Amino acid sequence: MFILCEGKLAEKPYKMPVTRQNIYSLEELCYYIYNNIYTITEEFFQESLAVWLREETDHPVLAKKVQNMLSADMKLKDMVVTILCGCDLYKESEIRSLVRVMDEIANLPLHKKRKIRADNYLRSGRYGRSLLEYRKLLQGSLAMNFSTEEYGDILHNQGIAHFYACSFAEAERDFKEAYTRNNKKISLRHYLWLLLMQEKEELFESEAISLGLSPDEINVVMLRYKEAVAQCHIPDAREDDTERYKKQLAGAYAC
Repeated sequence: MFILCEGKLAEKPYKMPVTRQNIYSLEELCYYIYNNIYTITEEFFQESLAVWLREETDHPVLAKKVQNMLSADMKLKDMVVTILCGCDLYKESEIRSLVRVMDEIANLPLHKKRKIRADNYLRSGRYGRSLLEYRKLLQGSLAMNFSTEEYGDILHNQGIAHFYACSFAEAERDFKEAYTRNNKKISLRHYLWLLLMQEKEELFESEAISLGLSPDEINVVMLRYKEAVAQCHIPDAREDDTERYKKQLAGAYAC
């Protein structure tokens, strides 16, 4: 993806608060906001952003607007629109459409907002922080607000966080419980893959049968597991010294 930048490129990038991604221009900032609107919260707009806009991208007027809005404690929606209107990357109709999405987000109940926040930490690779958020959702007072399937999805995502944190036993339990609640094949597959990864072949076979998989379906699970290993160019499936292996197994499969 190429972004046409008409303004000055920053020598020092601005680091996004949640994802830690570096950006180098106002256009890049607008693109990031537009395409990551579910990750944008009030904490996204800080004094440091105004300083960066003024000193690194040569946008003193926009920087002053951001400073004034921060001082006035303006609504998140207003600050997003101000930034997007600072360049010509997006049309007015596109900005209006984004505002409608923000209104929908703002009207979500608290428990769903908290799940979005936890999922954002997961997607950005902040697994420890995502685990803290998922535990609060699963064990706190908000847990009763989720449907059985939604609760299972949170367990699934917590399993991914445990997986990336190399807590494979915890990930195994998460995926198994997730499947009992959300009944999603992706959770079942992750659970069975974790068994294979931990060399629990006998348990894999007994669990696959008890969970209702046919011999053909079991073979498919094993085949896809081997394909995942092969794609990572790992000579032995039992080697555990590569991040690529882990990413292939649990990667972007959040619920």
